[in-house]
Amino acid sequence: MLDQHITRDVDLRNSVERSDEPDRVPAGITYQVADVVSLSHGLKFHKDAAATLAAALAAGLFSGSDDLGQSIGYPFMVNFVGADYAFHDTLTAVAANQGATLYHCTAGKDRTGWTTAVLLTLLGVPRATVEADFLASNTYTGDPDAVELSWLRAAFAEVDYIYGDFDTYLHKGLMLDDATIDALRAKLLV
Repeated sequence: MLDQHITRDVDLRNSVERSDEPDRVPAGITYQVADVVSLSHGLKFHKDAAATLAAALAAGLFSGSDDLGQSIGYPFMVNFVGADYAFHDTLTAVAANQGATLYHCTAGKDRTGWTTAVLLTLLGVPRATVEADFLASNTYTGDPDAVELSWLRAAFAEVDYIYGDFDTYLHKGLMLDDATIDALRAKLLV
């Protein structure tokens, strides 16, 4: 990891996942937890959780999803207040870290996939490219059904439903200030 100039490891996993498979962090790399399902900020939602659940379940059934759990999970990564803190902390770490930041979950496709989709969208990457990048998990995991486009689209739809637009999600949902957004763009756009 050091030869990749990685200086920070952000772990998006929950406490059980971290306990079962702890990261082995080399010397010189800072380890940071950004638990997407943490209840440390309470069990709070931006909009009615039952309505999100019903809409996500219906959308998953309508799309023919092979994994209704994921069809439900993606909108909740936007609606669940605790997830906001995890994604805020991850993006802030990327912006502030002097070296490269590695962020991950267990499979590297869902929590990591949404984080990457948010980051790419923040950088101005067209939605079609963001979707293609997300779907690349089906190739790189060796599982052609690892992710479904409907899941990612459900998360973006939840952003629009709750916040009206992506920029408001960044500022009000993820609590990112303009300085952090500008730092991400300055660091990552060439």
